[in-house]
Amino acid sequence: MRQGTKSSPKEAMEITELLHQDHQKVRDLFFKFKNSENKQEQEKIVEAIITELHIHATVEEEIVYPVVSKEAEDAEDLVEEAETEHHMVKHLMAELSDMSADEDHFEAKVTVLCELVGHHIREEEKEMFKKLKDSSADLEELSEKVMARKEELEAMPLPSMQSTLTIDSKKSAVKSQSGLSAARRKKTA
Repeated sequence: MRQGTKSSPKEAMEITELLHQDHQKVRDLFFKFKNSENKQEQEKIVEAIITELHIHATVEEEIVYPVVSKEAEDAEDLVEEAETEHHMVKHLMAELSDMSADEDHFEAKVTVLCELVGHHIREEEKEMFKKLKDSSADLEELSEKVMARKEELEAMPLPSMQSTLTIDSKKSAVKSQSGLSAARRKKTA
């Protein structure tokens, strides 16, 4: 089981603090990837990035974004943009989950994923966090719900990921089971 962000009731934190901690964990993983030249280590780091992003995106989409949409003023466009960014991030996650570090474009895709996630984090922390803080939502209660859901997700295997891109009638599909290709699962076992 992965280490999650846990807090006792006495140490309750509001949701923006919890999400910021998740953001920092992913930033640290991207930094670690950029500083690694070992292909096996890079693959393990990418697996950790995919896992962290999956859990984080799931709790935001299931718990946080509905509250922002309901409780925060004029947040509909912001939530739609965040969901679209998640969609693009998931596309790259699916592609990377089926790749090994020695394949063409592996490092480039991780770089683009890092840039997309960095953009998403900056906007979320600047705009959505403000909307949350200005809303009538109970931020500590929201944090407790997110922590409970994260624990559930951490105990589960990653879902299958598939990415399909169609441009000018050319279709490119990447399929993966449990978030990693069979070849990658054998290599990392």
